[in-house]
Amino acid sequence: MYTARLSWIQSGVALLLTMALSACSSSIPANTPSPTGVPPTATRAIPTVTLPAIASATVTSKPTQGPPLIPGPDISFQDVTFNVPTGVGTAVQAQVAPETERLGEFYPAYTEFTLIDYNSLNTRTQPQIKIYPIHELSPAVTQIVQELKDLLANRPTTLPRGIPILPVIPAGQLIDVQIEYLTFNNGSGLRVLTQLGQGSWPINNEGLVYIFQGLTSDDAYYISAFLPVSAPFLPDHIADPATVPTVDGISYPEFNSPNFNPEYARYRGAIIHKLNTTSVEEFVPALSALDSMIESLQLASVTAQRAESVPCVNGLPTRLRIGTFAYVNPDPPVPNNLRREAGKSNSLIGDIQPGAAMKILEGPKCADGWVWWKVRTLETELVGWTPEGDQKNYWLIPCESRSQCGS
Repeated sequence: MYTARLSWIQSGVALLLTMALSACSSSIPANTPSPTGVPPTATRAIPTVTLPAIASATVTSKPTQGPPLIPGPDISFQDVTFNVPTGVGTAVQAQVAPETERLGEFYPAYTEFTLIDYNSLNTRTQPQIKIYPIHELSPAVTQIVQELKDLLANRPTTLPRGIPILPVIPAGQLIDVQIEYLTFNNGSGLRVLTQLGQGSWPINNEGLVYIFQGLTSDDAYYISAFLPVSAPFLPDHIADPATVPTVDGISYPEFNSPNFNPEYARYRGAIIHKLNTTSVEEFVPALSALDSMIESLQLASVTAQRAESVPCVNGLPTRLRIGTFAYVNPDPPVPNNLRREAGKSNSLIGDIQPGAAMKILEGPKCADGWVWWKVRTLETELVGWTPEGDQKNYWLIPCESRSQCGS
């Protein structure tokens, strides 16, 4: 499933590798083979490269620019609250990141938290929590949401295909250890420790990362956290694979070894066992502290949205949310009436033609057995209340962004 998911981005991997190699050539030893994009299970080993998707600018103790700081430990921004435990960080930069296109897929605006003074030796991965509105994700990306939902429903103890990740990253997961299912105030998710890369490479503290992927209980938001961690027995940095220390007496294989695959499998197995049996308190930051931060997440709007998700008895569940967009269903080609207030008896302002788009301003309200929303039409700028549908049919169709609504 996850292998298939990556196939649609393979065309962009070569370009990303070229960019990564030019930016990070000093970190790859001259006597190692050049990366070729071969997966970790291939017959020839390749070094992991630093990918733009996960290797943002070096984390500094204090930001030099960007969004204003929110001092810890109690963080509150855009109806999201959480607690930063002592020893994890001292403050957070919070912002609403703009919508973007990435590897050919659309990502809507999302809420982003970056931890400041984060306690880790890994300075290649930004310690961040990102919250995406699921309703606005592109169809291809929502496949990952479904994959995570399946994992949370079945709760497997191993992840043979890795953990689904947003945003999509053109890299494999070399390991998946310390697997735990966590519950936060408005939902649940899965956390693992992993190292991402384009091929076989020694596991080290520069690449080790705590990844949490979760969903709110009403399926409204997707939470993605990338938090670098360090293990006491791992090397902090790998410049030459020949210098990798043994793990429980098992060495990292030489790149030109004819038996590289089975030797790497033994090394990888030793690493997995060692990481799984290391106490959560021995990692830096402690995994228990990171778990506590994730479990403290609260999305204040989720409860209200759940209560209003079916505002009319026997009505269809609403598919719209305030701040998103919709258009009038062109099949059948019948316009939607726009009224001053919710309800068929209220005065008529005008109509919204089939295919015409609008922004959702307020709602939902129940009147005459229909779900109503206050909207502003994008073409005519009319503001009023219009029904989403009746008990059998949706008359308003949600769209991913203003640009994709056709007006």
